[in-house]
Amino acid sequence: MSAGSVLIVCGKAEMASSMQTMLIKEGFYPVSCAHSANEARRNFFNTVLDIVIISTPLPDEHGTDLVFDVHEKTSAGIVVIARPEHLLDMQCSLEKINALILPKPINRLTLLQTVRFALSVRNSMAELITERDSLKKRMDERKIVEQAKWMLVEKLNLSEPQAFRLIQKKAMDLRLPQVLVAEEIIKKYE
Repeated sequence: MSAGSVLIVCGKAEMASSMQTMLIKEGFYPVSCAHSANEARRNFFNTVLDIVIISTPLPDEHGTDLVFDVHEKTSAGIVVIARPEHLLDMQCSLEKINALILPKPINRLTLLQTVRFALSVRNSMAELITERDSLKKRMDERKIVEQAKWMLVEKLNLSEPQAFRLIQKKAMDLRLPQVLVAEEIIKKYE
């Protein structure tokens, strides 16, 4: 099983190839390389990325704009490798998007640990987003059921428990989710 897909963005082909070989040996697949920001942006549309490693500066831009584009257009974890004199500026501008920033030169073990940490953070965020979306859906459905319940209270002069029981019973009888029954009630009485 693959540890995750990786895009390496680095202006130096030899360095990119070295990182690619190391990551493949560590179980990451597919691992592709782009040698400019524009080439990297084209890769966003072709591959689902788990991790993007950007070694700055790039031949066609510094790399900060690319980091923001990766954050905006993918759900990938981001690792930025920068010259020591650029670290403070990059940390200030990139800290809000959870990009991990490492100083050059970088050793193999540090890069590997950082990539694995970025992947872990990315996976945790994906789980939280899924959970949030599920909770939002359930809350939206609950609002619809509540709206239908109060319509029944108002239109049929039922008590609140009676109205809710009516929705529940109709849903069970028709073998439908309560939200679908509630939507029909809302349509009927609007």
